[in-house]
Amino acid sequence: MAKRIKTYFQKKMTFMVVPHDGGSPVQVKTNLFILHSLILLLGGLLTWAVILTIKDVNGELAILDNQKNKIEMTGMLTELEQNRVLLSHMSQVDDQFRKLLKLGSRKQVMIYNTQNGPTEDDNLDFSGLLNEQNDELINKINSNLKETSGQVSSQQASFKEISAFLDKQRSILAATPSLWPINGWITSGFGKRASPLTGEPGRHYGVDIANVVGTPIHATADGLVVYAGWENGYGRVVVIEHGYGFSTRYGHCSSVDVKVGDEVKRGQIISYVGSSGRSTGSHLHYEVRIHGIPVDPEKYLPEID
Repeated sequence: MAKRIKTYFQKKMTFMVVPHDGGSPVQVKTNLFILHSLILLLGGLLTWAVILTIKDVNGELAILDNQKNKIEMTGMLTELEQNRVLLSHMSQVDDQFRKLLKLGSRKQVMIYNTQNGPTEDDNLDFSGLLNEQNDELINKINSNLKETSGQVSSQQASFKEISAFLDKQRSILAATPSLWPINGWITSGFGKRASPLTGEPGRHYGVDIANVVGTPIHATADGLVVYAGWENGYGRVVVIEHGYGFSTRYGHCSSVDVKVGDEVKRGQIISYVGSSGRSTGSHLHYEVRIHGIPVDPEKYLPEID
């Protein structure tokens, strides 16, 4: 074995370099040990360089991946927080509407599950979440984002129902007779009475409000003129349909300012006081009907201070 090792270290190799241009060849002599050492050294250096290169590439890829994840998570968390804040504000407005409109005892208009909504304990430290870079966290954020977005959509649908409810209430209010058609005093009320012309018992379907000829008569609610002309007993009369079953009649007019098909607003002048038809003096015969049935108009006349 020692002889072999000694022979290995003493063994020489000659390399000859022959130029292609015809020049003299060059000989290089070296020990086999030195040659092997150089080869191992170069191989080690090459391996070390490759390892460093791969490490740097992996590091750069990891940095890029982390940056991408951070940007993606930042966007999702920002949108989630915006939705949570919006939902919280909408919930507060929802509660105010509930109290204002007293909808608690009515059909539930607002659909909102407070158990799944944001609470004070849900105020998470979003910046801390960005330090956790893993698929599980991203999936969790996506899940929360979808849930919160669904709650926002549900709340928006609730507000649409509230808006429709308010529109209907506003329409009913606009259709409800709620002011005096003329200034004056009631000379004959609603219900049983003796006829002022014959003295025979009868029934009065409205109220008589006295004033001088030519006093402007105002529509007591928004509506559509369905009749404007002469009618036995009423003389010159205007009939207005207001919707939701309400209609009003204005009789014994001296003249009429509207025609069939006109849309009128509450307070608009439609005719003038007179004594046309079966009348014993200048006054307005005013009726309120619900689905064609006469009701006491005084219930809809505001009190005069």
